[in-house]
Amino acid sequence: MAVATDTILNKMKRELTEAQQMSADEAAMKKHIANIQLLCELLLEEQSAPGTERDMTACEMKAMMGDKAEAAVHEPKSKHDTIDHDGANGASIFDF
Repeated sequence: MAVATDTILNKMKRELTEAQQMSADEAAMKKHIANIQLLCELLLEEQSAPGTERDMTACEMKAMMGDKAEAAVHEPKSKHDTIDHDGANGASIFDF
């Protein structure tokens, strides 16, 4: 069930007013600020929810992972990475 944007904004205003009034009590002020943050996230999720899910672009991947992203995209891992230990190599721990 979608919540009206005006309702969320009004609740954010109320929380902001209460946070300003509680500026002497830092713990209470932080609680109201956290409530504002949650309301912001709710509003942003609600606006982006209808069919806007998409795959990550190459630029976004590079921004998050740096140069490792390009290497991971362009270098497929081989399926048979095995280590030879005196003739006991295989994908299973039961391969002797």
